[in-house]
Amino acid sequence: MYKMEKTIVVTIIENNKKELLLQKKSLDYPVYPGVWCFVGGEAESEDFHKEMLREIKEELGIKMNVKFMFTEKTISKRGKSTFYVFLSKLNDLSKIKIKEGVGIALFGKKELNQLRIDPETKKILIKYFKEF
Repeated sequence: MYKMEKTIVVTIIENNKKELLLQKKSLDYPVYPGVWCFVGGEAESEDFHKEMLREIKEELGIKMNVKFMFTEKTISKRGKSTFYVFLSKLNDLSKIKIKEGVGIALFGKKELNQLRIDPETKKILIKYFKEF
């Protein structure tokens, strides 16, 4: 039996070369440890735009503009979730101060297939590349 549905905000961070910035979770992270995923987390309010900005600040230590893209419903180890997916543009990574996870990196579309990515991130990536 799944717990109450979670509401999660994530951002697809893209540079001008169409590479995507992903974050690697630590090995002690409770859900999908050691995998690559988007910056984001569980929403604490219903202002999803504000929640996304908070998550970026908490995880990367920077402020960014974000644009809402789409929602995606999932069922996984995490339970039932609704993801609010945003898009951010970032070319200068020098101001990032990693505050969560064990690292970040940019990946091209072809490289993404070779990574250990959680199933929710994978589902969002497929929709992103198919529709946008």
